[in-house]
Amino acid sequence: EVCVTEFEKACEIVWSASLLVGMHPDQAAQAIVEVALAAGKPFAVVPCCVNANEIQFRTRKLPNGSAVRTTATLITYLASLDPKIRVAHLDFEGKNSVVYKL
Repeated sequence: EVCVTEFEKACEIVWSASLLVGMHPDQAAQAIVEVALAAGKPFAVVPCCVNANEIQFRTRKLPNGSAVRTTATLITYLASLDPKIRVAHLDFEGKNSVVYKL
């Protein structure tokens, strides 16, 4: 198990990765998508928690202006960040929608 405590090392690991993945990443879902887009890297994220009441997430809005309050609207919001982002459903129970870009 590796524990990264230095910001520069964390950046190095992320930038050298060939793919970013988040399986129920809680508050990191949006950050994974945004970093992958900025780095031009493929990604796959299976969002779970919306954390709509957390101050850093209260300003998230869908293209129609409505607030991101549910997992379904979080998925829509993440997919709206880039026209090449796709959504698929994985074959297991529970939160199983994957937001991805190859």
